[in-house]
Amino acid sequence: MMAGAFAHLHTASSASMRHGTAPPHELVERAAELGMDMLGLTDRDGLYGAVKHARACRRAGIRPVLGADLAVAAPEGGRVVVLARGRRGFASLCRLVSAVHAAGTRGVPALSRSMLAEHAEGLVVLAGPESDVGLAAGEHRMERARRCLEGWREVAETAVELVDHYGPGQHRRATAMLRLAEETRTLAVLGNAVRYPRRSGAEVARVLDEARRWLPGTAPPPLPCGSQAYLKSTAEMTAVAERICGPDRTAVRRLLAHTRALAASCSLEPGADLGMDDHHLPEIPGARDRLWLTCREGMARLGLGGDPRARSRLAHELETIERKGFSAYFLTVADIAHRIREQGIRCSIRGSGAGSLVNHLIGISAVDPLAHGLLMERFLTESRTGLPDIDLDVESARRLDAYQVILDAYPHAACVSMMETYRARSAIRDVGSVMGIPPHEIDVLAKAFPHIRARQIRSACADLPELRSGGLADYPVETLFRLAERLDGLPRHIALHPCGIVVSDASLRDRAPLEPSRIGYDMVQYDKEDVEEMGLIKLDVIGVRMQSAMTHALGEVERVEGRRVDVDALPPDDAATYAMIRSSATLGCFQIESPGQRELVSRLRPACMDDLIADISLFRPGPVNSDMITPFIAARDGRRVPEAPTPVLSEVLASTGGVVVFHEQVIAVLHAMTGCGLDQAEAMRRRLGTDEGKEEVRRRFTAMAGECGHSERVIEEVWHILAAFGAFGFCKAHAAAFAVPTYQSAWLKRHHPAAFYAGVLTHDPGMYPRRAIIDDARRFGVPVLGVDVNRSEREWRVEPAGHGKLGIRAGLADVKGITEAEMDALVAGRPYASLNDVANRARPSRGVLEGLVRVGAFDSLYGIGQGGAAAGGLTRRDLLLRAGALERTARRSLGGGQLPIALEAAAEEPREEGLPPMTPADAVQAELEVLGYDASRHLLDCYAELTAALGALCGAVRARDLAAVPSGTEVLVLGVKVATQTPAVRSGQRIVFTTLDDATGLIDLTFFESVQERCAATVFGSWLLAVRGTVRRAGSGLATVNATHAYDLEELARVWHEGGEDAAAALRERLGQEPASVPVSGVGGRRIRYANGYELSTYADIAPAGAAAAPRKLWHASPGSAGR
Repeated sequence: MMAGAFAHLHTASSASMRHGTAPPHELVERAAELGMDMLGLTDRDGLYGAVKHARACRRAGIRPVLGADLAVAAPEGGRVVVLARGRRGFASLCRLVSAVHAAGTRGVPALSRSMLAEHAEGLVVLAGPESDVGLAAGEHRMERARRCLEGWREVAETAVELVDHYGPGQHRRATAMLRLAEETRTLAVLGNAVRYPRRSGAEVARVLDEARRWLPGTAPPPLPCGSQAYLKSTAEMTAVAERICGPDRTAVRRLLAHTRALAASCSLEPGADLGMDDHHLPEIPGARDRLWLTCREGMARLGLGGDPRARSRLAHELETIERKGFSAYFLTVADIAHRIREQGIRCSIRGSGAGSLVNHLIGISAVDPLAHGLLMERFLTESRTGLPDIDLDVESARRLDAYQVILDAYPHAACVSMMETYRARSAIRDVGSVMGIPPHEIDVLAKAFPHIRARQIRSACADLPELRSGGLADYPVETLFRLAERLDGLPRHIALHPCGIVVSDASLRDRAPLEPSRIGYDMVQYDKEDVEEMGLIKLDVIGVRMQSAMTHALGEVERVEGRRVDVDALPPDDAATYAMIRSSATLGCFQIESPGQRELVSRLRPACMDDLIADISLFRPGPVNSDMITPFIAARDGRRVPEAPTPVLSEVLASTGGVVVFHEQVIAVLHAMTGCGLDQAEAMRRRLGTDEGKEEVRRRFTAMAGECGHSERVIEEVWHILAAFGAFGFCKAHAAAFAVPTYQSAWLKRHHPAAFYAGVLTHDPGMYPRRAIIDDARRFGVPVLGVDVNRSEREWRVEPAGHGKLGIRAGLADVKGITEAEMDALVAGRPYASLNDVANRARPSRGVLEGLVRVGAFDSLYGIGQGGAAAGGLTRRDLLLRAGALERTARRSLGGGQLPIALEAAAEEPREEGLPPMTPADAVQAELEVLGYDASRHLLDCYAELTAALGALCGAVRARDLAAVPSGTEVLVLGVKVATQTPAVRSGQRIVFTTLDDATGLIDLTFFESVQERCAATVFGSWLLAVRGTVRRAGSGLATVNATHAYDLEELARVWHEGGEDAAAALRERLGQEPASVPVSGVGGRRIRYANGYELSTYADIAPAGAAAAPRKLWHASPGSAGR
């Protein structure tokens, strides 16, 4: 019937958030299966999937057509599809989409005809069934439909799109629109408004439609599509054409031919039309010469001008950069780093870019690659495609300031976007709403799951003991879970990428549509992979909280001590700092505070910067999987003679005791064994991460090493090392970059502990909650001072605490519910004389005022001491009573209005009303509710009677005494849960690592799979724990506990208090019972196996189930912390 395959012009991918059901590549794959040679992608409200579509089409040999399905502003309303024709059309489409988003409110873009007229060159409008033309035709208002069609034709080339999904009234509307096209001599084309590649996708589409109804402010759902909105074959679309055109075979052929002809005229070439094959860098005249000059100036400044090794390395790097055409790129990043630092923002490099001497010389990196044996090839080689990554770490508190610096300096810059996708919890929430499940039940169901992929929901129910025992069987969940799993990975909404910035030449807006983010910055509608595919500079400007914490700490040192410390100029060999690190007292320090890292530093015993680099690199899956840690430490401590498989590798492995630790060493091993260039060696290293790549590298390595004269035994031994290491080691350049702030943070903790803790508590940079850091500060001898209306600033501050000590004062920002304006007013109004004075002049809300009273912020004003009462008997409860009276007076004076309180007339001061003082337990509870941490005393102190009983009955051991307990001893430990992790481990098991804080220190616990059936529900569901287990020792006295049983400490407290005279017996009996009457079957056995043999539990590296805190964030739950 038609010459050539049908070409779908109107197709939505999953990038049409909550509308399409399949990613672009699946639609392209289906089109290829159907023998199609052209395919359009017209996502809703943007070009979110355009680059992925073009890339997939190029791979499949299909010509891409690109457009956008745009909402039309009132009064016309509806939607039209706009297609791009050629390079000029794509540029017009990008600018049109940007204008549509700029004109509408966020999330509700709206197209107008005048807007289209401004950007009409190279564009074709499809007026389909959802357009004002189609809507009028569906209402039998053909004269209105004619006027609407003329309105589009007046501003742009227009075609009428005919769609028939066999629903009520759709056939009649399609035939009416065909007649209208013929009468007005307008091109008519056939479409299917595709939303899914196969008919089976209709169920998911209906769920998305219903989920979208729950979004406030959204438009009505699209017209019912039944199950017909799939990518139909040529034969099926021919049948649709015949149904619309009736018996007129010529009309059928004409409709199909016109559709194909429009597709052909709008098909785009990814390279020529989209510019995907070029790099689009900022225009810098004479970039090559400027880079050479800047590098030579850097050589002189750093005293490297006379070093022949440095000169040779620089020449090699600059030649590579010049041949790749990247000189402007390096100059741009150097300029950005310089501008950020000029604003007083700390800025450092991370990643493989630290291995480049050029980056060091032009001021991007403080790491000397020559001193640490770093290779440029790990960062950039001639054979690599795409721009190399230069990532910058900045202070998290000033990340947006750094963004603004870049956006102000570079007019062709924007932020990168990202798609927030469905995971288990969000999928359960949306599908549950569609199914009509009550919101409170949906909340319980969603929070029962750890933070896993939606597709893992049912397998997690079967595999995870905490879910098996969680009562999910009481809910009718099979349909809910099945549908939720089908939403896995589908985008929910677009968001600002947390660190990506695009810097381009003047073509940016012709190649990438922009839309405003929630915070006002323009962001491209492409994700980071698409940005790189389009040849744009994607610079990661990563907000690191430790950088902010150090800035805060340094400011406190200068404010309190009157001297400025430059941590960037510290001597790298401070003995006291390394002694502290070796003692594992590293809580709060960058990179080395997790339980695993604290154990590793106790074994590795770092004494210099290179040791820190090794430590950071060893705590990774590759070294763990290959058991590199033990032989490395043995060689370093002189307990093993370093041996290389062949003398050729002696120099390569000398610094790591004959053990391969770094990516750079893999490159060097391949280079030394085969004689290939370093760039070829890096290409082979990258291939080791996949099964097919690994086999290809094995063949090449074996042949090339054999040609170099190595024996089969040596080749096999070296290959075993390479195969085990794979792509899972760590980049030494990255470790070297991270070692700098690691050392700096540890130095601050050792030499300026009060300032260090003030910075950490203000910016919360690590993996532990504030309460754990506060306890660590007390153990470090730093007094912790509570919130005070006359002394507390917004942030934590250092202040004299008597006896020559410096303490830390809690900040107002920790008070629950306090606003920026309230903090400003409280600080500005000082000093205060009374509760009335604060209420009258600062005007806090009642909730904030009462919160301040409850946590003792007025204690110093009224002389309320540790006993909870002033000398005259006044208590915090009396102050709370007065705060309530102030509000009632305010309401009367304002005629029923509400706080803020402003009471010139209410001068009566609080008086003693005979109310009892708050008990220590009451005070701690108030602090937990208002501040989120126990400030005045440790929470466990409230259970002193119980802990004493457990010590007497069961020999409960405190953290400070654990180091003296012999390895293998069974113990009972108690504490507040402060961290839970499920990181990747060598065995591939899902192991739960938990840390307790018992006021005397931290206790690290390990729950293996064999005990999780009886322990997991308690470990994840409780935050006060008693745990029984066996002591295991590593390093210099650092002890951990291999847990066998876990108990809820609050439940034990109930047993103790209700037991009366038999309390001891009841407690002993409870501790003798299994916490759960279920068989010990452990965690399900699903594993991910990587090319190098590394196995990983599918439930590793996930945050566990439950709410974020009880009542606020009291513990941490994550796979670990990089200090970000």
